[in-house]
Amino acid sequence: MNWKENWKTIISNRKFKIGIGLGILVLILWFLLRPKPVVSETAKVVRGTYQQIVEEEGITRVQEKFTIFSPVSGVLKRIHKHAGESVNKGETLAIVKWDYDRSVNSPISGKVLKVIRESEGPIEMGAPLLEVGNTDHLEIAAEVLTQEAVHLHRGNPVEIEGWGGGKLEGNLRLVEPAAFTKISSLGVEEQRVRAIVDFVPPSAMGEGFQVRCKIISDKKENQIIAPTAALFREGEDWFVFQVLKNKARKTKVKMEARSGENALIVEGLKEGDEVILYPGEGIQEGAKIR
Repeated sequence: MNWKENWKTIISNRKFKIGIGLGILVLILWFLLRPKPVVSETAKVVRGTYQQIVEEEGITRVQEKFTIFSPVSGVLKRIHKHAGESVNKGETLAIVKWDYDRSVNSPISGKVLKVIRESEGPIEMGAPLLEVGNTDHLEIAAEVLTQEAVHLHRGNPVEIEGWGGGKLEGNLRLVEPAAFTKISSLGVEEQRVRAIVDFVPPSAMGEGFQVRCKIISDKKENQIIAPTAALFREGEDWFVFQVLKNKARKTKVKMEARSGENALIVEGLKEGDEVILYPGEGIQEGAKIR
């Protein structure tokens, strides 16, 4: 019997056919039931400058605003000044008829910020007429949480954005000594305090403009920085999932501080490590990652 006849005998054997069928079934089941790689977003751990940032919305305001009042009771002549018009120091802004015409002059050179009373008519002494100020000398008032305010100091650099133009730079002048209660958008009572920022305003900016201030309270060079989106907490400890050989490995880390999207890591990670962002329930120790 030659080899061809032997092979025909083997493949015609019933046990051989059953074995082949079972083998194919096992392969199909393995393919269907094997753990599928989890699609995850990852990022690299970097070495660089860590900045502790207090970020809050702020409002621009004139450093020295003057409200002009009627000096006497009488009849106010119509005011012809309008908001935005320039005025000189000593310039007549309004006239009140008393036993004689009493002029009301501007105490500074600047701009009319607001006309409170424009129409002619009787007026009482002390009634407000206009507001004037120098819009070349603006400051920013940002309301920060008291827990963050204790880390701020005079001279801290400030990045100013979100006003409709390019990034501006400023410096923290002072943190007001008295806090106040403010209700957050979630209905929670918060204790806040005003931080006053000095900066050079562009010509397009005026009083009452909304801005976003990033006050840099601390800066450290040559630090290990990981994205805060990779961190999760278990008890008192912080962890990340590293990607090693396309598999997830749970790693304990020691975090010294965090600010915005960055966390300062002092133990557990090194430059170049790849970590999983926003790890969900599908990420477990040893899970395949792609």
